[in-house]
Amino acid sequence: MAILEKIPAIRDLSDDDKRQLIDELWTDMDGSPEETISPEIIKLLDSRMEEYRRDPDSASTWDEVKQRLKALRG
Repeated sequence: MAILEKIPAIRDLSDDDKRQLIDELWTDMDGSPEETISPEIIKLLDSRMEEYRRDPDSASTWDEVKQRLKALRG
């Protein structure tokens, strides 16, 4: 059973509250995203952030990304 089925109230949380929940869950698991992400991925993300800082117009908005993903699903 999916967690959202077990705890449907999660769907009613605001995005900020969901982010806080994620943070609290990481903390509860005695971990952090940095501990579970490989150094290669961190390097790639840092590189992409630097690229964005050099040319912010080259990035896509979250809405644009969602639209492209929806189009891929058909």
